[in-house]
Amino acid sequence: SGNDSHCLATKKLGSISIVEKIYKSDANFLLVKVKNANDTYTYLAQKGIIVRNRNNVTLCGNCLRITIGLAHENEQLIVHLQTFAENN
Repeated sequence: SGNDSHCLATKKLGSISIVEKIYKSDANFLLVKVKNANDTYTYLAQKGIIVRNRNNVTLCGNCLRITIGLAHENEQLIVHLQTFAENN
């Protein structure tokens, strides 16, 4: 179900070193605070993964809005974030 993929994505994202906080959400997206939102956003975009950079929004410094997609999309996001984290 959608809720299962939400929980799984949250758990996997939380294990990545650059992820500082995941804000609780019942929507189909997560607001995720990372060490450097601009660099992370650029890296993901270069890999063809589109997230919303919320770094310039009040109270959302270094936050990315990540839509919970299909399982293989979520997995691709996790893999790329882990790779980025290992190299930054």
